Amino acid sequence: MGQRKRFALILFTGLLMVAAYVVVKWWQTTAVTAASVTSIGLDAVMITASTDELIAFWHSRVQQHPHDPISLAYLGQAHWQKGRETGDAASYSRAQAALTQALTLKPDDELALALLAAVSLAQHDFQGALALAQRVYDFDPGALQALATIGDAHLELGHYAAAETAYRELQQKSDSPAVYGRLARLAWLQGDAQSSIVHMQQAAAKAAALGLRGEQLAWYHAQLGELYFHMGRLDEAQAQYQKAAGAFDGYYLAQAGLGNVYAASGDLDKAIALYTQLTAAPPQTEFVARLGDWYALNGHPAAAQKQYETVTFMAEVEAANAVLTNRQLALFYANHDRHLETALALAERELETRGDIYAYDTLAWALYKNGRTAAAAAAMETALAQGTSDALLYYHAGMIFAAQDQTAEAVAMLQKALALNPYFDLLQAQIAQETIAHMDHLRVSEEMP
Repeated sequence: MGQRKRFALILFTGLLMVAAYVVVKWWQTTAVTAASVTSIGLDAVMITASTDELIAFWHSRVQQHPHDPISLAYLGQAHWQKGRETGDAASYSRAQAALTQALTLKPDDELALALLAAVSLAQHDFQGALALAQRVYDFDPGALQALATIGDAHLELGHYAAAETAYRELQQKSDSPAVYGRLARLAWLQGDAQSSIVHMQQAAAKAAALGLRGEQLAWYHAQLGELYFHMGRLDEAQAQYQKAAGAFDGYYLAQAGLGNVYAASGDLDKAIALYTQLTAAPPQTEFVARLGDWYALNGHPAAAQKQYETVTFMAEVEAANAVLTNRQLALFYANHDRHLETALALAERELETRGDIYAYDTLAWALYKNGRTAAAAAAMETALAQGTSDALLYYHAGMIFAAQDQTAEAVAMLQKALALNPYFDLLQAQIAQETIAHMDHLRVSEEMP
């Protein structure tokens, strides 16, 4: 699904439910208790303070009152929000540290537990997130943020029926944009692209009507842009990415999406310029790899090679955060025929912690690249089981069929991939076209007397 770490990690994996933000003046004039904090509401609007200001404020309060679990919980929340805004794994680690400290002081604090579940989800500890969220929800069936995390964790683990059950229950209890955003993701995975668009449009409209601002509003427009992009609807995708950028200046998901649109539209120079800024700090595996591909397509092999080497270097340096990048790194190695045994090991490791269709797709692609086509076909069957209308899935299936000399099936799958979205991956789409042409040539040759 394109930027799958965010459309699927960092593409829908971030928590949509928004716990309440507390600004300095509010704190100074209000007696805050655990009960009042947890009852403020899911979609309360952050009014004045930026995330950096909130981090500074709560950090200051923790320094003044190191044994205050509420301040620690809100510091953790602010770091979590910073992670959503930047995609920086270090922010999630800081959030985890603050929330863990809060729970040391108050082990049953509902707010801290729910937030830690959200942070665990962002760190790809899906089983841990599920356990924490279930603990909160069992104690308090009104804890909607926990219920949302339960659904999200099930979704990432590939428990689609359980995820749908949680989301439907959430829908009965809340009419927030966060609910419709989740229903959009579920509809996409189930192959209902049009319903996915409608739900995400509802989410964005509700977010605007509630007065959400910054990343809280931009996220919905960015995800709507993703949906349009994965359907090959570039103009509509660009409009949504621009709305996201307007709502939250410098938003990395908006920049990434606009770069994809520029590249798909043929303006590689503009795409490269934007991604050069995007990969400055903090760089992410997926974006660096894509920048390398665009350099290659634009006739700059040396620059492409430099980006590819950077990906490998990042993998070595950031080994501690490998769980966040296993999927992207496995796909990068497989796409570029590098370290294929490592690609397979990474894909297998990913499947151990994340059983969604994209884990099976990644495994299938790595198996195919390692010449294990029968096992690849079996994994690919699971990846396609939900009927997801993702061009990349059908491309992978087509190439696996081609390796098994199942020409008709291969051509059908590759043509479907290109029909769904001819821009799904500019290098891989080129390979799909070449493979179809090659198989057509073979078919004609075989039919000649």
